[in-house]
Formats: sequence, C-alpha cells, structure tokens
Amino acid sequence: MNVIWFVLDTLRADHLNCYGYFRETSPNIDRLAKEGVLFENSYASAIATGPGFTSLFTGLAAINHGFYLTPWNMANAPLLDDRIVTLPELIQTRGDYTTAAFDNLMNFRSHMKQFARGFEFYINITRSPAWLHHHVIADEVNHRLLPWLERHADEQFFAFVHYWDPHTPYNMPDEFQGKFDRKTGDLITKKAPDGYEYVPGWGRADRLPEGNERLSIDLYDDEVFYTDYSIGLVLQKLEDLSLLDETTIIITSDHGEDLDLHGLWGHGTVHNTTIFLPLIICDPKNLPEGKRVSGFVQHADNLPTILEYFPERERPKFERINLSNSMPVIPEKFDGDSLLKLARGERTAPEEIVVESGQHRAYIVPPWKLIWHKGGQKSELFHLENDPLELNNRADEEKAVVEELSEKLSHWVNRKLAGKRTDPMFATNGAWTCYIAEKGER
Repeated sequence: MNVIWFVLDTLRADHLNCYGYFRETSPNIDRLAKEGVLFENSYASAIATGPGFTSLFTGLAAINHGFYLTPWNMANAPLLDDRIVTLPELIQTRGDYTTAAFDNLMNFRSHMKQFARGFEFYINITRSPAWLHHHVIADEVNHRLLPWLERHADEQFFAFVHYWDPHTPYNMPDEFQGKFDRKTGDLITKKAPDGYEYVPGWGRADRLPEGNERLSIDLYDDEVFYTDYSIGLVLQKLEDLSLLDETTIIITSDHGEDLDLHGLWGHGTVHNTTIFLPLIICDPKNLPEGKRVSGFVQHADNLPTILEYFPERERPKFERINLSNSMPVIPEKFDGDSLLKLARGERTAPEEIVVESGQHRAYIVPPWKLIWHKGGQKSELFHLENDPLELNNRADEEKAVVEELSEKLSHWVNRKLAGKRTDPMFATNGAWTCYIAEKGER
C-alpha cells in the first residue's frame, strides 16, 4: 500500500460532520470515515505547530523530543537534535520506497529541518525564501501534488501533505466564502449538566463570537469545507490513476483553534478546543469499514502506524548504509503505538493521556482533566462530562482530585525523564533542551 498522510493545520475534530458537527463541512472526509476507521478520542501529544508536528514525525512526546518551540518568526532558534530520527528517515532505511513532502514548514523564520529530513522529494510549496508561510492555500499544494502522483504512480510511496487551511488568514478562493452563515438559523444548542446552554463547536449560547470581516466561525467552516474539497480532488486523481484501492489515506491535524473561547482566537491553550483532533485511517484492504474506536490515541501513534506499511525489504543493486552506524540514536521504543493494532483489536488504548505545550501540561483521565501551568499559576481542574466547554474550574472544591492527578502527572514526568536528565520544559531558555540519551534509553 501507498500512504498519503494529510495533516490539516488547525483543524478541530468537532467541526467535522463525521465527528458530530451539525454542519456538513466535510463530505469527502466523512466518506473516508465511513469506508475506514475513525478514532473518536484523538488528541495532540503536543501543541502548537512546532511541537505537534515534531511529535507526529518522531513518535515521541514533547518531553522526549524536547522541541517545545514554534519559531515561525525567530531566526536561528534551536533545532531538533540531529540524533532523533524522523518518520521518512525510518521509511528510507526499510527499502526501495519513495518519500515525498508537499509542505513549507521550512519557511518558518528558523528553518525546522526535521520536517525535510528523509524526504527524497521535499516540494516546498512557497517556492521562495520568504518566511511568511500561512498564505499558501490548498490549491497551490494540489498544483504540485496532483502532477507528482501521475509521475510516480508506479512506485510505492509515502506522501506527507500539509494543507495550511483552515489556519488564519481565511483566504480560500472566493467561491468558497459564504457557504456557511449563522443567519440561516442552522445553529443548534445543547444544555450542559453544569447548567449552561452551548452551541457545539462554538461556545456558550449567550456569548457566541460576533465575528468580523476577517475572523468568524462561519469563515472557519468555509475553510474546512474548502480543505475537504481539496482532499476530494486528490481522491479523484488517485481513482483516475487506479491507485485509490492501493493507497491508505490518513487524516489528522497538528492542533485545533479556540475560536474566541477561553479568551483567544488562536491555539495557545491546552483546552479541548485546541487538543481534540481528527484521526481517520481509510484502508479497506487491511482495516474494518466504518469502524469507530473509542480509546485514547495521540500524535505519537502516527509514526508506528505508518511504519507498518513499509516493511523491511531489499533494495536491488544498492548497498545500504546501516542506520545504526550512521546515527547515534535509534529509539527502541516510541511513545506511541500502532493504530492498526488498536483498530484490529490487538491492543488496548491507554485510559489516561498527557498533552503538552511550552507552558502547560494537561492530564486527562475521564471525567477529569487537570491543567498544570509552568509559571506557578495554580492548576485548574475540569469535569469534562458536566462541563464540556471547560468553563468551571473545580480545583478549589475538589482539592483531593487535584492532589491525586497532580501526583499522577508528576509520576508521568519522572517516568519519562527516568532520573537521567532535567525536564526540557525548564531548560535555560524556557523552551528547549537537547535530547539526552545513553545506550538507547530515554
């Protein structure tokens, strides 16, 4: 099987119809979900862009890869340790496979080379040294992707496709603007057990974002629909090339968007608005059709999943350089595990997870969620079943729960550090430390 790995920037799971959203924003993604496996409780390992993509590419939690930065406007920022191998590098060691990226994360002001390493074809959509990056739209990605698929249709390939949509600025083509309009009366409301009414995917019914000509949830949903349309063009191309049945499609995201909840339009919190992400795998040959998996999954599970599609094989007339001789650190164990095994019922999902940012850690064990803050601010506690918007901090009234979850989070941190290194979140510059490994252990 080929693999096309779509990572859709800033896409919230709860703005897709297949995840229960009341608007039909995602007909093509919904189709993939019906034909494949949808993971109902998919979360980031780390946010935002830099940490999230690095967890996707390394199969590691941020505490293990150490990259807590998103240096979009920071020249000469520290980079990921060269000793940490990435997904395309691991694929290249396994045989005669073609690796390609359609992306421009290298156009951050500090060029994050971990997203280019291991790609035989790194196709920078920006085609410019300029460090402005968000303005690239899916049409420009497909302009390079679709002809590439034609030229490489006879090869087994792994293709990483990064659509910036639906990230701001909401600059989709004009014909996609205005599809969704709250004035049409399509909003629905629910009542949380905590007593407030809310619009799923939006916020409290009595405090909905007003929006403007640049920022509104309607425009965000227009962007989601445009991104979904762009995926549909790729699916059609694969069908035209007789590749659709030979290609596994994976849909996920690096982070979500607060959309004016929690006082922010962007993605700087570890509330579910930012960390609850889609994850869909469509592989009718090897996975059940229309299955929904309820257990926790995270960014770090993507790498070991994709590796299953690229088994060890010989490359004819090629003398391979042994990776273990050329790179000092080969992870013996990733923080993630194969989603194929989970979908086939060959493993169980974890019952609790940790999500990190450069300033926060969220510890989630249903129904509770603890948010720990690096700067000394008191931890917050939310009851996710009663308070789905995370508006009512219960830390003061549930001190015993805070203490219990704080202890569990501390245990998680100590287990990852294994007493051999300092917590990278507390490195000198507050965002970085080198990956320290001895004898293959983290």
